[in-house]
Amino acid sequence: MSVDEDGRIGPGPFARHLGFRPIRADEDGAVVEADPRPEHLNGGGIVHGGYLTALLDSTTGWAVHAHVPPGVAAPHVQLTVQYVRAAVAGEPLVCRGRCLRAGGRIASAEAEITQGDRVIARAVTSHAVLV
Repeated sequence: MSVDEDGRIGPGPFARHLGFRPIRADEDGAVVEADPRPEHLNGGGIVHGGYLTALLDSTTGWAVHAHVPPGVAAPHVQLTVQYVRAAVAGEPLVCRGRCLRAGGRIASAEAEITQGDRVIARAVTSHAVLV
């Protein structure tokens, strides 16, 4: 687990490996940017759905972690993704997420990826709050 100086869980090696750049993660939500490269494409030449899902997963996770006490894990227990249109390499992706509710045991969040002015994918998530 990667924890910052305030005890908040931050980007781990997987998100760094994929090139995800957390812009902010606070009580207002999380914003994460990514630049899909040729190695992130599927056989059809578009950004792989797994790359998009990982971006949604990371963004909703950071949004939730801004609402739970420092050092508390809140892993995903459910992630539902809606792919709206194809994303392409070479153009930045921006994922914006927000925590809808963070209770003592369960939290929920949502996120949306855009590329330029186009919506690419959306997600709704549930998280176990592990106190």
